[in-house]
Amino acid sequence: MFKKRRVNSNPGERVVFKTKPRFIVHSTSVVLKFIIIILIMYFFRLIIEWTVKVKNYLVNWVQLPLVDGMTLLIFILIFFLFLWIILDYLSWRQKKYILTNQRVIVQGGLIRRKKSFIHYNKVQNIIISQSLVDRLFSAGDMEIFGGHEGTDLILEDIPNPLEVEDMLNRLIEGEDVGFSRPEKPRPQKSIMEEYDKKFKR
Repeated sequence: MFKKRRVNSNPGERVVFKTKPRFIVHSTSVVLKFIIIILIMYFFRLIIEWTVKVKNYLVNWVQLPLVDGMTLLIFILIFFLFLWIILDYLSWRQKKYILTNQRVIVQGGLIRRKKSFIHYNKVQNIIISQSLVDRLFSAGDMEIFGGHEGTDLILEDIPNPLEVEDMLNRLIEGEDVGFSRPEKPRPQKSIMEEYDKKFKR
C-alpha cells in the first residue's frame, strides 16, 4: 500500500499513497452502455422483423433498402458503444490520485495529459461527499480547497475517502505517514557494569 517512490519534479519528495477512482462507481456509464448493447442484441430480431413490416407497408410508395440500412445502423451503433467503453476504460486507467510527503497530485487525460496539485501548507478545507451508491461501494468525492481561487482539487470516486482524509490530515500536520522511523539503538552495558550493578552493595 505504501510505496517509497520519488516524484521526479521535486527532490526529496516521496509517494506515500497512490490510488485510482473506484471503477464500478466512476464508470457507471460503462455499465449502462453494456446494458444498451445487450438489449440491442436481444431485440435485434424483433427490430429487423418490425423493419420488414414497415418496408412492406411503404413498398407501394417508395423503394428503400430499410432492412439493410437498419442492420447496418445497429452494427454501427454497437461498434461505437464498444469503442466508447474502451475509451472510458483507458481514461480510468490514466486517472491517478497521489499523496506524497509534500502535496496532493491528480493526474489524468487520455490524449492530453493533465496534472494538478496542491501543497499541504496551502490546504484550507476538505469536503467529502458520498451518494448512496458511493457508500455501497466505499467510494466518494473529496474536494480539497486551497487558499486562492482556482486552486481547488476534486478527487472523484476515491476509494475509502474517510481513510484517505485521515491520512491527508496527518500529512498536513507533518506526520511521516507510511514510513516507520528507525529506533535509536540502546547503548549496551558491559558485563562488568551489569555485574557491579547487580552485586554492588
